[in-house]
Amino acid sequence: MSVVLPVPPLDLVGTEVPLRKIEKEIAMQMRATMPGEAEEAPVQRVRMSNLVIFCDGPELGARLSVAVDDIVRSHPARVLLLVGEANQPSADMTARVLVQCRLMGRRQQGCTEQVLLQARGASVQRLPFVVRTLLIGDLPTNLWWAAPTPPPLAGELLFDLAESVQQIIYDSVGWLDPPRGVAATASWLEGVEITTAGRWRVASDLNWRRLKYWRRILSEALSESSAPGAAESVSRVVVEHGPHAVVQGYLLVSWAAQRLGWTLRGGKVSGGTETTWRFTTPKGEATVTVRRLPSGAAELRRVLIGCTLDGKAVTMRFQPEDGGRLAITLEGTATAARTVTTPPQTPSDLVGRQLSDRERDPVFRQSMTVAGQLARNLLG
Repeated sequence: MSVVLPVPPLDLVGTEVPLRKIEKEIAMQMRATMPGEAEEAPVQRVRMSNLVIFCDGPELGARLSVAVDDIVRSHPARVLLLVGEANQPSADMTARVLVQCRLMGRRQQGCTEQVLLQARGASVQRLPFVVRTLLIGDLPTNLWWAAPTPPPLAGELLFDLAESVQQIIYDSVGWLDPPRGVAATASWLEGVEITTAGRWRVASDLNWRRLKYWRRILSEALSESSAPGAAESVSRVVVEHGPHAVVQGYLLVSWAAQRLGWTLRGGKVSGGTETTWRFTTPKGEATVTVRRLPSGAAELRRVLIGCTLDGKAVTMRFQPEDGGRLAITLEGTATAARTVTTPPQTPSDLVGRQLSDRERDPVFRQSMTVAGQLARNLLG
């Protein structure tokens, strides 16, 4: 059994310093990491980008501060962790600095910096101005919007933080009003992404990256080489998910609909836990149900696809198993079940990979366009 270590509170992270002395403190901590005879050796600052992280509470901020160590192992960066509590009484902004170093050779260490900025009340709106003074100008900048509010509903703060960034990373898991959040975000993406000459900016949802292996496995299972005629005969899809993971269902359904050439006819929500959409397909009609299970992790739990294979009605069942495997069975045939290994995807893994993937993803954008249609249909 693994032991979960307690997360230290934010007031134990690094060293508190006045805002004007942040850079000086970074330099001092780097020199302090080179004791003894190695102190004359050059300190190697390892940075591929600036990473600005915003969250809206100290508990989440403490967890993110710990996660930073894992993130910079795969993508070294200068990290600016912003904790903004706009609903708290106003207070002066505080700063803490933590330099973390790792041995890169016999006499060389690679160091990354984490600057923690805490703001309350009116001082939250000053965060973008302080951030600009701390960015390394010749490096790309990523903004990880780690607050539970959908980016387009975040107001001027996100707009100001994102003004000069090259990538906005957000996470749609746990959104309180998924239809409204998805509809707003689908429209927001049209204006936030920039791909003009000399300037670019993309937006990425960690939930989309979580679905990477689901999309790959479903594509392979429905390909003509694996199941001739199955894709065009799909008439029923059921997606089951744990609490707070409904947007994963939206994204998977949207991706499948645009891939299969389906057209939305209508949808409805039943009992607050189940959504059903009707589609027109090239061969007739199909229904898709996204169903929330009462408990479990915030992830997809099962996908059922009803189709025809070799003239027989078949249900393809995809379901995660222990040990990082995805089981695939064909109900209605004598085909043996098989499993596919899927790598673990912790939040740190997802962010670390996304930081190095700043290309525009046209499949994600197309799927979000369809997801916006699904959401707006439910909103009326």
